[in-house]
Amino acid sequence: MLPSKIPARSRQVRSYDLITPDGRTYRFPPPTLLQRLLRWAVGHAETMAISAAILALIYVAGFVAEAFDQSVFDACNDQVGMRGVGYAFG
Repeated sequence: MLPSKIPARSRQVRSYDLITPDGRTYRFPPPTLLQRLLRWAVGHAETMAISAAILALIYVAGFVAEAFDQSVFDACNDQVGMRGVGYAFG
């Protein structure tokens, strides 16, 4: 009697992980340099994105500070100058 289904061809194993009893994991074949760099980059992607966003905000804040009219800062300097002369507030 013929089998009702033709057995599916088994897939070739391209890589496998060996986990030792003490918890170490070994990958065979070992990952290439490009694979290790990509895995490192994916692991640190969130930190790099947050750092880039903070640096961008600092950079934009510098442009905004330069765009302000200098009279705003002159008023602050006048206030500081009055305190030095001896004017009493209150």
